[in-house]
Amino acid sequence: MTQNYRPVWAEVDLSALKHNLKIIKNYTASEIMPIVKANAYGHGAVEVVRALKNEGIKRFGVAFLEEALELRRHFPDLNLMIIGPTLPQYSDILVKEDLIPEICQYKQAEALSAAAVKLKKTIRIHIKIDTGMGRIGLCEEALEEIKKMFGLPGLFLEGIYTHLATADSPDLAYAYQQLAKFDNLYRQLKKEGIIIPLRHVANSSAILRLPESHYELCRPGIILYGQLPASGLGEKAGFKPVMSLKAKIVHLKTIETGESVSYGRSFVATRPTRVATLPLGYADGLRRDLSNRWQVIVNGKKAPIIGKVCMDQTMIDVTEIEDVKLGDEVVLIGDGQYPEISAGQMAKMLDTISYEILCGIGQRVPRIYTNP
Repeated sequence: MTQNYRPVWAEVDLSALKHNLKIIKNYTASEIMPIVKANAYGHGAVEVVRALKNEGIKRFGVAFLEEALELRRHFPDLNLMIIGPTLPQYSDILVKEDLIPEICQYKQAEALSAAAVKLKKTIRIHIKIDTGMGRIGLCEEALEEIKKMFGLPGLFLEGIYTHLATADSPDLAYAYQQLAKFDNLYRQLKKEGIIIPLRHVANSSAILRLPESHYELCRPGIILYGQLPASGLGEKAGFKPVMSLKAKIVHLKTIETGESVSYGRSFVATRPTRVATLPLGYADGLRRDLSNRWQVIVNGKKAPIIGKVCMDQTMIDVTEIEDVKLGDEVVLIGDGQYPEISAGQMAKMLDTISYEILCGIGQRVPRIYTNP
């Protein structure tokens, strides 16, 4: 493990992760496939998977082949599904590593079949249907194409799925339209004698509010990490934020009235001001748009960011906080103890979503795991 000399870290509470899994299980009896793409939404995929595996989870979803291979090195027996397209030229790798690819065009299925036959193996596949997301997948009129895939040697058609575009919206009419298209195609397949054991549609929002979408498998993402998929959705469920972002004060000084802080002099002191410097900045995921807007917690009290957030340093005003010292801990993104500075609240301030905040915490910020 690399030695970390900079006092900056993201704290990942694995007990909160397990708590959130239990809440999800209260919403559905379906098998759960946690989504751990993008390094488990910034939390660290290997440790997140290890913790959830210990809770009995046997299937995980990632976005790319590289992510699946990283997990396969650590977990040789897990069911690992790639919920994104993989180019046909990598079919041999998919077969050798016993990965479960998404199929969204016939050429992929042909290449996988050829690789499976050559290697004398069978590979499980899940067919992606575009029922209205407009991103990737076969259209809902893909019956004949799926029939052709079903006849290819070396393939086991284990699953079929789609993705809901508006499950987090107040109006669920479009989500119900997507479900109707999906159900119609599945009925047609059954009439043709094509029985697919796993259907999955439900993302975090659908798990919370569309039980008819749960089918045999659910795909929780953001709620697993304790954040809400939309404002107010799941607010009373009791999810706990899993990650907090922390640092220690590395410099303290007092500036006088009229003196400024950081680039562009966007903060000019109107009184003698005690300034503390933190050794992280926008290169670590603390967005520059938070300059002169966000507040952090020092010794249990709020302190505002002052001046522009720099690439590697951020300054805060600790004038009103007593006994601040070098090395004092600062919370920049809070866990359940400080909901007012949560990733969700930061997302609201920045007019974005908590997903982007969590995924944006940089790789040079070490993840420290607590309560395994």
